[in-house]
Amino acid sequence: MASAETGGVMILAPVSGWFGPLAEAPDPVFAEGMMGAGGLVDPIAGELRAPCDGVILTVPGSLHAVTLRGGNGAEILLHVGIETVALQGRGFTAHVSEGDKVSAGDLLLSFDLDILADHATSLQTPVVVANQDEGYSLSQMAAPGPVNVGDPLFTVMRSAAPRQAQPAAAAGSSVNDDVLVLLANGIHARPAARLADLAKQFEARGWLVRAGKRGNVRSPVALMTLGIGHGDMVGIETTGADAGALMSALKQAIEAGLGEITVPLRSAGSDMDEARGTRPDAIALDGTSMIAGVSAAPGLVIGPVKGFEDQAADIAEMGQGVGIERAALSEATAQVSATIGDRLERAKGQEAEILRAHLVLLDDETLTEQAMALVGEGKSAAFAWHSAIQRQVKALKALDDALLVERADDLSDLESQVIAAIAGGRSDGAASCHGAIIVAEELYPSQFLVLAEAGAAGICLTGGGATSHVAILAAEKGIPALVAADRGALTIPDGTPVILSCDTGMMHVAPRPDILAETEQGIARRQSNMAKAAVNAAEPAMTQDGHRIEVFANLGGGQGARDAVANGAEGCGLLRTEFLYMSRATPPGEDEQAAAYQAIADDLDGRPLVIRTLDIGGDKPASFVRFPKEDNPALGLRGVRLTLRRRDLLETQLRAILRVKSANPIQIMLPMVTSIDEVAAVREVLRSLEAGAGASRSLPLGIMVETPASAVTARALAPHVDFFSIGTNDLTQYALAMDRGNPQLAAQVDSFHPAVLNLIAMTAEAGAAHGKWVGVCGSMASHPLAAPVLAGMGVTELSATIRSVPVIKAVLRSVTMEDCRALAGTALEMESADAVRAHILSVWPHLRDWM
Repeated sequence: MASAETGGVMILAPVSGWFGPLAEAPDPVFAEGMMGAGGLVDPIAGELRAPCDGVILTVPGSLHAVTLRGGNGAEILLHVGIETVALQGRGFTAHVSEGDKVSAGDLLLSFDLDILADHATSLQTPVVVANQDEGYSLSQMAAPGPVNVGDPLFTVMRSAAPRQAQPAAAAGSSVNDDVLVLLANGIHARPAARLADLAKQFEARGWLVRAGKRGNVRSPVALMTLGIGHGDMVGIETTGADAGALMSALKQAIEAGLGEITVPLRSAGSDMDEARGTRPDAIALDGTSMIAGVSAAPGLVIGPVKGFEDQAADIAEMGQGVGIERAALSEATAQVSATIGDRLERAKGQEAEILRAHLVLLDDETLTEQAMALVGEGKSAAFAWHSAIQRQVKALKALDDALLVERADDLSDLESQVIAAIAGGRSDGAASCHGAIIVAEELYPSQFLVLAEAGAAGICLTGGGATSHVAILAAEKGIPALVAADRGALTIPDGTPVILSCDTGMMHVAPRPDILAETEQGIARRQSNMAKAAVNAAEPAMTQDGHRIEVFANLGGGQGARDAVANGAEGCGLLRTEFLYMSRATPPGEDEQAAAYQAIADDLDGRPLVIRTLDIGGDKPASFVRFPKEDNPALGLRGVRLTLRRRDLLETQLRAILRVKSANPIQIMLPMVTSIDEVAAVREVLRSLEAGAGASRSLPLGIMVETPASAVTARALAPHVDFFSIGTNDLTQYALAMDRGNPQLAAQVDSFHPAVLNLIAMTAEAGAAHGKWVGVCGSMASHPLAAPVLAGMGVTELSATIRSVPVIKAVLRSVTMEDCRALAGTALEMESADAVRAHILSVWPHLRDWM
């Protein structure tokens, strides 16, 4: 007999877009109804609005979802995109908090569609009734098609009696235990739904307990309200006839990861922290001292040293009264938020993304609640904020994940800004930094931005890394930056003149006046020549005796393709596809990859496009691949070695590439090849996929020559490949057995070393003998001195950085191929990299003007 239904609530479209059935969700938890019944909206605008009147139940720290309770008790989950929890708030802004009352149409979240499109599995936004089994049913479901915000999607009705009442706790024992949560993104919607589905298979009742709050394991929303994150120790309580069995099942499921990525904990602290406690030896100021480091942003600049040390305010533990301290903390966070917001309005690119992340972190309720709780105990605002931040910093730094450690650095940056605001402002000495070379152990992004605005000429850090936020910002703003430099740099007195050469990874301390003058003249000539080269960027690179060398650009994402073409690039010689895979919990799907590659091909307007298959491992880990512990990651499971083991990754990427339409056939390049067997294995997979796709012709398949093995056996490899592209960065470090990320060896990891040049020459000869083109896509292709030498060895294509394309073309136009070949032959017989450079400049002294 049908039950009477009461209390219908109409659910309105929370976003504008295309409405479709929930079964089409690219996530089985949603598609199979484990989270509840409902539908999907594929959004075309970045605003999420309330689908009905109600009360906000949950807004997770990652800001990717909102749950609200409607007037009839229905709990409506709005989940923006799929796999968006991994963004950890990036691209999202919340406009409501838990407990807020909202009306239909109120703004709940705003989000950046571009960021989500680049990083999420899908933008499709599930709208589901999360507590459907409490007696709710859906009716009047809208037909698939376009919807606008506020259009009816479906009606939620509640039966007079629930269709499936929650069972009372059965007689039996109670069992309590604890479990460590290692899910990378904590217990969010998907794992919560899986836990709830598991719990419903038992008669016993269960709860998870965190920070004094209990959540019914049968309710995904209740679990989500606990805010369980990675590294949390969570209590499990069960009671009933099969309480022990439920306890065991819940604990095993959580420890196994509930189908999510898990990340192990590690002990806090590092050898680097201990090393930083040692006192560096003073640097001699006699003109002979050179500071080595790792180049994070290229360039050559002269300036006086300006030491920078964060002037941390003294922090008193006890406050002057709860009211005073709460007001001080609120005013300080508001002031910092306004400062970041003002800068964000002017920012673009990576700077804007970093600032958005800082705003999200500053708005984190956990931090605010923890700090305010300490203020309530009588602590000062500064002490409370410091303690709340450091609690999170220690947790993040305990994780074996470089990306999360960077997020800890962002938190430390916010700690510094807010405490400075509490103390009445921080003086960074920016006014005296114009034209100076800033030397410091570390810089926070906020500090770097202040110094950049003040006109700092360059940066030299003894800490940091080439992928840190400060390094990214420096490269984007064109400020030369050296990181991981010798700690002796910290002893250089303010005002000491230095030459910062981030092209070579060196800083010359207190150089003689004649060297300073010569360098200043060289900088002026370089700037003049670069301006002239830009004017002729679109012209081909034709030597004076009529030999054409193609000059392509290296790309690491979609945004650079148009800039490359504008700078005269004749195509893309290396598309690093890792930009699609990094900073996410799951790999990109075929559709996402195909769309990204197609967009780049379109921007290249038919010019050649060489796509390198996924090259993770070594210094480029990914959270969705479990890498074994390796003593030498650079020599371990990476590149084609990994993708041949993970055929799912390889096949998905190849299928996506096969879908790209271009006037020139897309060319596929394999990284880290050392044997014919590897090429043959990938070729077999590619041919199978091409046959399945009905392809009329096979795509060219080439390899990166970045191991001595592939260079030495190039003649054997040549019949099995369609082209060679030489990656001089890795080839150099492997040939010389020197880690290119080690600052103590940075100056010696030199691609001009005759050993490296001979490996390049062997590859070029093998390619020519078998009619296969040979290119260079490593950093050597962007070096003005290297271009003629590489051309003389038989290299026919150079793939350079976008900024370098006009310069490389201009250099090649200034020489003859006859001279290039003669010089290359001599260079192969020389004894050192310095001798090779000196010989090049003796033959072509005008190339000094490009350095």
